[in-house]
Amino acid sequence: TSNAFQMFRSSLLKPIFLSLSPRTFHSSLPLQWKLREETTNLPQPQLIDRISRLLILNRPHSLQNLTFKFTDNLTDSLLRHLRLNPSACLSFFNLATHHSHYRPHSLSYSILLHILARARMFPETASLLRQLLDLHCTNNYRAYAVCNHVFAAYKEFGFSPAVFDMLLKAFVEKGLTKHALYVFDEMGRLGRVPGLRSCSFLLAKLVNKGEGSAAVMVFDQIVRIGIVPDVYMCSIVVNAHCQVGRVDVAVGFLEKMVKEGLEVNVVAYNGLINGYVSQGDFEGVERVLRLMSERGVSRNVATCTMLMRGYCKKGKMDEAEKLLREVEEDELLVVDERVYGVLVDGYCQMGRMEDAVRIQDEMLRVGLKMNRVICNTLVKGYCKRGQVCEAERVFMGMVDWNLSPDCYSYNTLLDGYCREGKMNKAFMLCEEMLREGITPSVVTYNTVLKGLAHVGSYDDALHLWHLMVDRGVAPNEVSCCTMLDCLFKMGDSNRA
Repeated sequence: TSNAFQMFRSSLLKPIFLSLSPRTFHSSLPLQWKLREETTNLPQPQLIDRISRLLILNRPHSLQNLTFKFTDNLTDSLLRHLRLNPSACLSFFNLATHHSHYRPHSLSYSILLHILARARMFPETASLLRQLLDLHCTNNYRAYAVCNHVFAAYKEFGFSPAVFDMLLKAFVEKGLTKHALYVFDEMGRLGRVPGLRSCSFLLAKLVNKGEGSAAVMVFDQIVRIGIVPDVYMCSIVVNAHCQVGRVDVAVGFLEKMVKEGLEVNVVAYNGLINGYVSQGDFEGVERVLRLMSERGVSRNVATCTMLMRGYCKKGKMDEAEKLLREVEEDELLVVDERVYGVLVDGYCQMGRMEDAVRIQDEMLRVGLKMNRVICNTLVKGYCKRGQVCEAERVFMGMVDWNLSPDCYSYNTLLDGYCREGKMNKAFMLCEEMLREGITPSVVTYNTVLKGLAHVGSYDDALHLWHLMVDRGVAPNEVSCCTMLDCLFKMGDSNRA
């Protein structure tokens, strides 16, 4: 195993050298324009007037005849002076940002954002906003500073509140939900109301991040400020309640929306079904299905997929397959790979690999294609049963389906090798993983650590631990527990 570990060490964990090119951006570093025709430095008021006239006349090339330094003060002053001429403002700002020794600070960006939005130059506003966030939102502190500059520019000029909506949505897109919530709160303090779509976007992101409770609280604020929810927002709120286990509250919320005249669609009811399935409450599922039938809401493929997942979770594979047959016979429903994938996963969880392969073959016969999720499911199912050779066959066959294994694929097969004590194969798989450009995760390291501990290679496990830390991969609870086990088995209680 030691020779194999040396091979692993030289390949999987070889150091990575990064070539970093320093950037000399700083808002206080001036850019000296070369003198051509004029030789006299103008006082700033006259300079601003001269630059403004050239920009208004659409002669930005003539600016090279002036001697001046780009500074934050000059940029902000020009933007204020030209605020009624957005094209001139944008022209000057583009000149400023295209020089490596000067970068406008976030307040300058904020002023121009409002100028462009007020002129309804929304594509230019969105482009500038993306640039601002990429350059200035490199950490939490700077992101909050950007927010404050945007609000400061609005307070000073009473510019376009549309910028707030765009900023809120941009933060959500970047996954910065805390900053999006900060923008949402500040808009309320300024008496501005965010748009319905931006609010829905924020709620959806919170739910996707598993922050259902926060989504419900934000929704309460949305209603208080007078925004009327649509069916899309209501579906998100249903999912938020169900995510935190309050399915009955979600039902009550949906009934309230129906009484207020909202036409609830199948997506909202699917949210309830998913909530009850997660709790294993099939009586609740039946109640929702009856409610849908009474209100003329037809189930769709997603509804059936959730029901099948619930049956599989309960081990009721006969009911799950019966539902599949019903879906296949329903001319209004189009069966997709996810439907078959749920049933394949259910059989794999039960260890019934022959049935899993049968469903896979049936899926192929009806003209559907294999996907990475189903391949990974089969690999995991075979590894769980100790049939590593079969798992390897599926893994190697992915290329025949024009599929590339992902990190999960490698980690799953790696776990199969390590459970069987096949460490040489595990290290070879790690080498292949690196050759394919896939970065090992903490799960990868944990799997190999447990494999080394399983075969009694405690010293190699200890070396791998140190190399993992050196590579900047943060150990988690599994890593620590594995190493503690190794140290105690080595009799090294002091280091443990």
